[in-house]
Amino acid sequence: MTQYGKLEKAARQNYAIGIYDNAVIGAVASLKLNWDYEKSQILVQDAFKAAVKNHITKISTLKGSTEKFRWDNVVKEYENLIKINNAVGELPTIQNKKTKEVLKFEIVDYSTELAEAKNNAAEFHYQEGLDLSKKSDLDTQKKAAKEFKTSCSYIPEYKDAMILYEKSRKAGLKRIAIIPFEDKSGKQGKYGDLSGFIVDDIVSMVLNDPAATEFLEIITRDQIERVIQEQKFGSTVFVDESSVADVGKILGVHEILTGQISQIIYTPERTVDKTYQTKQKVVTGKEKYTGKDGKTHTRDVYSDVYAKVTTYTKTSGAKITGSYKIIDVATAKLKKTESVSGEESFQFEWATFSGDKNALDYSEIKLASKQEEFAPVEDNLVTDATKTLSRSLGRTIIDYAK
Repeated sequence: MTQYGKLEKAARQNYAIGIYDNAVIGAVASLKLNWDYEKSQILVQDAFKAAVKNHITKISTLKGSTEKFRWDNVVKEYENLIKINNAVGELPTIQNKKTKEVLKFEIVDYSTELAEAKNNAAEFHYQEGLDLSKKSDLDTQKKAAKEFKTSCSYIPEYKDAMILYEKSRKAGLKRIAIIPFEDKSGKQGKYGDLSGFIVDDIVSMVLNDPAATEFLEIITRDQIERVIQEQKFGSTVFVDESSVADVGKILGVHEILTGQISQIIYTPERTVDKTYQTKQKVVTGKEKYTGKDGKTHTRDVYSDVYAKVTTYTKTSGAKITGSYKIIDVATAKLKKTESVSGEESFQFEWATFSGDKNALDYSEIKLASKQEEFAPVEDNLVTDATKTLSRSLGRTIIDYAK
């Protein structure tokens, strides 16, 4: 099937299930490759009429509804209308080969309607932001900031929305301190400062994500450690939510994230081998024979060849498990708690053989071409497993911040 035929077929399938916009776009793409293709000529006319009618109906329904975000959807409908009108408008004058009739489309410019819909959407989000900004709590101020920002996504610099956005953003900014995890694995110090590594890695991830830092401020580890030392807190400072909240109040944060490393497991390097014999039937020579025609011919001689193969699989790995909790400083209540873990594994396979190489299959030849590799050292595996844990927790904090 031709490319334009494939495009028409896919477009017709979309038309059959009511995805009219895609049908229009597909039919147009088909005609651009072959403007004389009658199936696409017929389809583009039917699909365009159906698509326009569908959008106009939806717009009418939305405008008459009380749906909260109706203007957002009205904007989308007009944008899609403009898209299919532009697509059809790009077609050259097309004449049906049989009837000689020129394809006609009622192209409409909806730019004025779109501009009006965007203005209404911007105003709605602006007013929503104003209502929300009257409340002083962090979460509501954050929502207000997002409404002002959305307003400007429809009309840049709409009224004083950006000024109000920044005001609400600052009012909704959450300050959080991440306390180094307590190491209860019984292996403190063996692999370095894993607790500090986790904190630093999380902070680095968050600070490098603009969407996360829009409403989140992280207190540095140096600040936290300085306060702990200055206040001469004992080893029990992070035992319960109440004592953690006390530290949070001194730090001037809204929430504290703390946790513990419960287990560090290192699986030493281990190699498992397996020996077996393999054979293949291969050409080992030539022989002459007399055929039915009485003439002398030459043919291949096949024989079995053998090889003894030993495959090796070397493995090693590390796993670190723990948990974290987020505590509200004002109420000393637990807001979120979850178990976390990180793993790092090493596996390498290779092979040796004796006998005839022709007895090996492709995978055995590939394994035999490899040289033995050594597993990473214990410290590196544990560090990499810790990094996996911290990255997972970092993504959780980023999602939490948004």
